Amino acid sequence: MTQAPLPLPKTDPLISVQVSVYALDGRVREAVHTYLDALDATGIDRDTGTMSTVVWGEAAAVWPALQSAYEAVAAEHPIIVNTVMSNAAPLPARASGRR
Repeated sequence: MTQAPLPLPKTDPLISVQVSVYALDGRVREAVHTYLDALDATGIDRDTGTMSTVVWGEAAAVWPALQSAYEAVAAEHPIIVNTVMSNAAPLPARASGRR
C-alpha cells in the first residue's frame, strides 16, 4: 500500500509571484522597464531573468506592489501581464531561509 504524499506546510502570508509582461505595441523593452521601475519603487524583493520576474514577500506587501507596477505600465502601453502565484513554491535562492 502506498502512502499519500504529505501536504506542503501552509506558508502564507509569504508568497512568491512569477510575472511576465507583454507589450502589445511592440515597445517591449520600455514596457518591461516601466514595470520593473514601478516594482523597485515599492521596495519589494525581485529576481529578474530573461523571460520573467519573480517577486516575493509578505502577501500584504506583494499585492499592492503588483497593482502599482501594473497601473504604471498600463498607463503607457497596451499590455498583457501573466502571473503565477504560490504560497508554497520555493523562494528564489537569495531569499532562502525566509520560508
